[in-house]
Amino acid sequence: MILARLSRAVREQNWFAVAIEFVIVIAGVVIGFQVTAWNAERAEVQREAAYLRQLEVELTTIVEELEEGEQEAAAYFRWVMLFLEGVRTGDPEMAQEGSWGLNAITEVVWVNMEPAALTELISGGELGLIRNRELRTSLASIPALENDSRSRSDQMAGRLAPVAGEISRHFQARLENLADAANPNYTTETLQFDFETVAQDEQLLSRINYAALQNRFQITHLMRRGDQFEAIRDQIRAEIDARGLQ
Repeated sequence: MILARLSRAVREQNWFAVAIEFVIVIAGVVIGFQVTAWNAERAEVQREAAYLRQLEVELTTIVEELEEGEQEAAAYFRWVMLFLEGVRTGDPEMAQEGSWGLNAITEVVWVNMEPAALTELISGGELGLIRNRELRTSLASIPALENDSRSRSDQMAGRLAPVAGEISRHFQARLENLADAANPNYTTETLQFDFETVAQDEQLLSRINYAALQNRFQITHLMRRGDQFEAIRDQIRAEIDARGLQ
């Protein structure tokens, strides 16, 4: 219809009408592009909000798992300290009570620290959806934190493997209470050992002390990572609140 009017105006040499029709056409194109851009921007904001909400949930889970891992590792340490105190004071009952820690002190607590939503953003080349530059930088640092933690855990597991082997040669497990895997009955008597032999084995005690030291390193690392991930999680929460993306 516009083309018909434009053709008629040209035939009639009505240049004012021609100019008006051109303005209408151009304005329509510009408005169309602008509406498309607005819709695209709104869709990006909605996608960004969805990712931020999911990242907040996943990072909260990671922070909680790091805290649980820290508490778990700390429990191992307390058991072993009880065992070593029993050995130091010549108290077989105290050593027996803490002996369960010997089964766990060489364990490396591992937490997956890379949120699935972040993996999806990075693999899709869409990290730029996150508009806050500081937050985007913090999120981009997570894979490096994950890789560093994995490397540390692998190294620690390698250092502790010989200690686990040494401990296993001196302690025997009582399995009669553990037949039901769904409801095992772990007690302070689950591990048995000859107190006098163990108390006089300086090399073994030295290795157990070494494992306890590595456990302390592990707890410190879990605490530091927990603080870092909590800070990033709080950045996300602040962004969601500041922009009303709830």
